[in-house]
Amino acid sequence: MSEHVTHGHGEHHPEVQHEENVIQLTPVVIFAVVMILVSIATFVTVKIIQHTFDINWARSEAPVSSLSQSPMPPTPMLQVSSGQDLIELRAKEQAALTSYRWVDEKNGVVAIPVEEAMALLAKRGLPTRDQAKAE
Repeated sequence: MSEHVTHGHGEHHPEVQHEENVIQLTPVVIFAVVMILVSIATFVTVKIIQHTFDINWARSEAPVSSLSQSPMPPTPMLQVSSGQDLIELRAKEQAALTSYRWVDEKNGVVAIPVEEAMALLAKRGLPTRDQAKAE
């Protein structure tokens, strides 16, 4: 062990380079301060714009007269007994088909029962147009 290499601090090796571990604090602090100021300015600007919009919105919202509001539609008419309703509807329709009634009393138009109308049609036939009127 005759060869012993000592690594002393006194020797200078120009080919060996290293980075300095000292950070320049001034640019970092300036950047942080500028970012904080920009954030505060943005926050204040947004608050001012929001307040302006709120004021304009309140001004544009005029109170609506209760007279101009349209009435609510009526509540739905629910069927309590649909079977009974159907029976009543069929009875009403059957009565209309099997009874005499005025359609237009002023002009003398009468509705007659369907069975009687069919019997009259079979007995008399369909009305025909005259050939002279058709041409």
